[in-house]
Amino acid sequence: MPSVIFRHLFGETAKTWLVISLVLVFLTLAIGLSRFIGDAAAGEVPVDTVATLAALSVVSNLDIVMPISVLLAIMLVVGRLCRDNEMAALMAGGAGLSVIYRPFVTLAAVIALFAGTMSIIVAPHAQREMNRLGAQTAANAVQSVTPGRFASFDDGRVSFYAESRDEQGRLHNVFVRVLQKHDGQDRQTIVTATTARQSVNDQHAVTLVLSDGWRYEGVPGQADYRIIHFDKHGIRLSPARTLNDDDYDAKSTLTLMRSDQGKAISKWQTRISVPLSIFILALIALPIGRVPPRAGRYGRVIVGILFFVIYLNLVRLSGQAIESGLLPAIVGEWWVHVVVLAIAVVLIARESGWPRRRGGVSA
Repeated sequence: MPSVIFRHLFGETAKTWLVISLVLVFLTLAIGLSRFIGDAAAGEVPVDTVATLAALSVVSNLDIVMPISVLLAIMLVVGRLCRDNEMAALMAGGAGLSVIYRPFVTLAAVIALFAGTMSIIVAPHAQREMNRLGAQTAANAVQSVTPGRFASFDDGRVSFYAESRDEQGRLHNVFVRVLQKHDGQDRQTIVTATTARQSVNDQHAVTLVLSDGWRYEGVPGQADYRIIHFDKHGIRLSPARTLNDDDYDAKSTLTLMRSDQGKAISKWQTRISVPLSIFILALIALPIGRVPPRAGRYGRVIVGILFFVIYLNLVRLSGQAIESGLLPAIVGEWWVHVVVLAIAVVLIARESGWPRRRGGVSA
């Protein structure tokens, strides 16, 4: 009998989890595509990298998708069992909480193993690949520009326009506008040139080399403009970029664990928190997912989502406290998991009827 219950609950939960996960992954992919398509339309990323960047962004967001999908899957299955009185029938047939929990915990263990591998090992590789594509995008900044359309670089500091491009890749009739801070004022530089080409150094710093043009420099609204005619002139479109400097998301978990910096400690604890949270949420999903017989199976879903949001925010706030030095690393994000696990244990104990009342009720 327990094996039949196990197969039934495991199969139902696995199918529900798969559907929820696919929906969430599809939504994440759609959001990533819309974001990178907009960047491609603005000339900030090459069109042929949009799909790759969107897929890599899905990997980076699995630390949210996996825990919430496990929680919702178990809650929905428990809600259906309660609605159809199957939960009451199982209890009446002698199936205790250990029998009912076994398929949920087994599925959570499999998903936690997968999610932990993605969070601890795969996600840093995905971030490094996104950084590499970003560096290539900077290196191909001018080549990615569509003639006849404005493009921006360096977070909008540089605006660029070219009328046409020849077979050698040189741009013709070029207009460039650069904004710089000077003595607390926005100083504007406008450059026009007959032709332009791109130069990239080993650090992926992109410089636009213009030929035969004019440079207008000054503060808008003031008559202190300088007008210079040049034969050759260089404008930095993007600064030098390195793939891993100060990018903790791209560093391996082992490298982060060897560091004593607050941000590194916060990052590796957050990665390990993903499989931990899946286990804890699997435990707490049954007591918060139980509904009265014949009630809607979605009655407690909002409660579950709110619980997950609070849980996730507490973990992230703890990570920020570690980074700022307000929370010691030994306490770190672990206290959140301990508190939520304690809540799960209390709720499970109540489901099993503890503490049991002794004696009867006097009339």
